[in-house]
Amino acid sequence: MVELVKSMVKCYKKKTKKMVGGRRKTYEYYQYQVPLKKSDNLPCSEEVFIIPQNQFEDLIEDEIGGRQSDDKQYKGVIAEYEKELAELEWKHGELSKSYKTLVSKNAKTNKRLRLEGEKITTLEQENKKLQNQLHQINNEYQKLKISHNDELKKNKELIEEMKSKEKSGIWGLLQKKK
Repeated sequence: MVELVKSMVKCYKKKTKKMVGGRRKTYEYYQYQVPLKKSDNLPCSEEVFIIPQNQFEDLIEDEIGGRQSDDKQYKGVIAEYEKELAELEWKHGELSKSYKTLVSKNAKTNKRLRLEGEKITTLEQENKKLQNQLHQINNEYQKLKISHNDELKKNKELIEEMKSKEKSGIWGLLQKKK
């Protein structure tokens, strides 16, 4: 940080007498002095620069004006960044919402698929049971059909046997006469 030392320039006339061409001449000129205080803590033989106050004020104003223009430029950049940040936050919010909806849809779809998979496995098991039952019923049907056919043959044989016995008996003779 720059330390500023404030002091007032003191000006006074100094007269010197010189001998020029055997005559004494008195010259007057202005001498300037800048008194320093002990509290300024300047070591001896240190070089210092003195800037008049009006030039110093101009320098400060130029510096402040430059910084103000820089500040305006930075504020413009900051405003752009804040606008971009707000836009990105809005996009983030929208993406978060769509992500949440997609996650919930995915969870529902997975649940539905799992339930449908379970239904398919239970239906496949029931189908196997029903096929086994159908196969057993078909086997029983075939056995019953065979036994039915055997019974029909037996009945036909019995009927023929009875007819032949009837024809050979009394009734058979009476029916033949008619």
